Amino acid sequence: MRLRFWLAGALAVLAAPAYAAATDAPCTTPDQPLRPLVATHTQPPYPQMSVMTKEEGNTILAVSIGADGVPTDVAIKTSSGSVRLDQAAIDHVKANWRWNAPVVNCQPALAKTAVSIQWSLHQSNDTAAMQAAPPTIIMQAKDYPPEALAKHEQGTVGLTIYVLTTGQVVMARVFQSSGFPDLDAKSQEMVKTWHWSPASLDGHAVNTALVVMSVWKLP
Repeated sequence: MRLRFWLAGALAVLAAPAYAAATDAPCTTPDQPLRPLVATHTQPPYPQMSVMTKEEGNTILAVSIGADGVPTDVAIKTSSGSVRLDQAAIDHVKANWRWNAPVVNCQPALAKTAVSIQWSLHQSNDTAAMQAAPPTIIMQAKDYPPEALAKHEQGTVGLTIYVLTTGQVVMARVFQSSGFPDLDAKSQEMVKTWHWSPASLDGHAVNTALVVMSVWKLP
């Protein structure tokens, strides 16, 4: 019995180097660089509010990519100048863009790269966004300036407003007049009294500009 155990142990020791040599064979596959899956690198949809405010620019993103080719982190490297455009670029790249991860020593590796998203209204083919209408507020008869009400003045005021992270409006500029200065001024006065929801970037509220239309129409 002892002889059998000794022989079995000796055979196991002799077989071990051969097994290790078979499993630890040297890698012969050449290293491969990071490669984009071009079909996934589509242009993000244009945010409707950015169309209304005619925002354009170039967002440059710093992207960290996992061994599976999926972005693990996407951050702003250079802003387009618009929070809305930058956030739309981040969200779209995270959700859609993919890569073939680089191969180093026969193993997929982590990678980092920079990508550029060009925002141009002239080149945009996002029909839904281009046809979008800005938020519209119907003013009530009780909101009318007395003289405007007496004169039966009516019209639509287009306003660009600047909203802080607190939801407070600190600026309201008329870019489209109703044709009546008192209605324009009243629209500016009223939007500053309302609380607005600010835009957010990476889950944090940020200052932002919005376009709204106030409509003065008597029954």
